[in-house]
Amino acid sequence: MKAVKKERDPRVSVKKAPLTKAAMIASIQLREAAMFLELKKSEREYGSDDRLTNMLRSQWSSVNSMMKSLGIPEDNTLPDNQEATAIICERIARQQEA
Repeated sequence: MKAVKKERDPRVSVKKAPLTKAAMIASIQLREAAMFLELKKSEREYGSDDRLTNMLRSQWSSVNSMMKSLGIPEDNTLPDNQEATAIICERIARQQEA
């Protein structure tokens, strides 16, 4: 029995344009910022020693470590990083008031 060759649907694009280096870096920075914000929200809501917080910290730390090893800086201008910074500042202000 001979193998039957399937014809490719011309409407379906097989090849995607590869990401540029800048697009890859931006994508990694966006993901890291989103993970950092989720970590800071969890710390605020559940505390630093919570199981969910520890899981989020571990996940964020892995991505952050990879960024450092690749020489990719955090982008502090991203909205998620700015919101996370605001959460950190609020916590510091509360600690100073106490």
